Amino acid sequence: MSSKKIPIQKLKTGMFVEGLDRPWIDTPFFFHKKLIKNQVQIDKMVSSGIQYVTINTDKGEDIEDKPVLDTNEKSHLSSAPPREPLRPSVLPENTDPLKVEEELPRAREIKSNVTNVVKSVFNDVRMGKAIEVKAVKEQVGDIVDSVIRNRDALLCLTNLKDYDDYTFMHCVNISILAVSFARHIGMSKTQLENIGFGGILHDIGKTMIPESILNKPGKYTEAEYGIMKRHVSLGGEILRKYDNIPEEAMLVAMQHHERFNGSGYPHGLSGSHISREGQIASISDVYDALTYERVYHKAATCHATVRRLYEWGDTLFDKALVERFVQCIGIYPFNSLVELNTGQCGIVMSVNHVSLLRPRVFIILDRDKKVQKPVEIDLAVEKNDKGEFAYSIVKELDPAAYGIDVNQFTDIPVSDAVK
Repeated sequence: MSSKKIPIQKLKTGMFVEGLDRPWIDTPFFFHKKLIKNQVQIDKMVSSGIQYVTINTDKGEDIEDKPVLDTNEKSHLSSAPPREPLRPSVLPENTDPLKVEEELPRAREIKSNVTNVVKSVFNDVRMGKAIEVKAVKEQVGDIVDSVIRNRDALLCLTNLKDYDDYTFMHCVNISILAVSFARHIGMSKTQLENIGFGGILHDIGKTMIPESILNKPGKYTEAEYGIMKRHVSLGGEILRKYDNIPEEAMLVAMQHHERFNGSGYPHGLSGSHISREGQIASISDVYDALTYERVYHKAATCHATVRRLYEWGDTLFDKALVERFVQCIGIYPFNSLVELNTGQCGIVMSVNHVSLLRPRVFIILDRDKKVQKPVEIDLAVEKNDKGEFAYSIVKELDPAAYGIDVNQFTDIPVSDAVK
């Protein structure tokens, strides 16, 4: 018999559980050994506080030890100089029904509509009015449908920042990021809708925070920070007034500030005590917040933020889940300015989710860092005369240092040659 003790986060359907990290009598389960047939069984174990299980690999599936990110990809997320051999790879077919260029016009319209609804909801709550739950769900449904048609169209729009409407745009972005992330890890459409709903309303408690604190032009005092942190509990109080708020949405709202090592709030949950929905929300929330320019911190580039999230794996966040997030949004996300091995520089126009270091890039600077006629290349396609990849990313650059507004490239049409 082959037995393995594994973290509860790695338990999958098809595995045979023969032991827990505590006596069975101390749990709400009537079985002693069981084949896991669905996610509901796993979720019950997680909610019971179980952190480790013992599986029998002779009677069920074994754990997959294959890493999400390969060595070359990880090197771009560490302080070590990135190294990548120029070798061909075989990429699977795109599983999205539509290409990003085809979905992008509709995605822009959806994001605009959702933002208007979020503004209306927040203003209504401030004035003591009820949340139009049906209207919010309709907008979230549009987000989910867009993400299913193409995983990247709405996702790339989260990198276009509107600093005048931070609170509203942040909620919209978290909904999009969380839905995209949930889709990437294979959650159902209903789960995507519920998580997206929670993302839209995850900061609704901020409507109860004094504006003098909410909009303070500087760092919070310890007392002010204590008041600010109450927005999570206040948000929960607001949402509990409605009997049609999905449980997954509540978990997003209540756990988006919890941290894997127990350092978060409001309850200091840790490890598997934080729901999958809460962890998705917390990673998405930190990613978006760090890429925004705020009075108390300078906006980080998307790539720099991805690196920080990766470094926080297994402390603030579950490392395996962070790696999935990186795979979802890219090591060099949309709109990153990157330098290639040729010395030329370009804007990342779309992410390659299978080979993360080989996105499509719009070259705008020559090797002398002078503006050149824009040329779009696919790093996963272009080869040299030896059959090796002709281009690879060396590092990310700060667009401001070159006087470049990366947002201006969002509307550039993609050539037929790389569609």
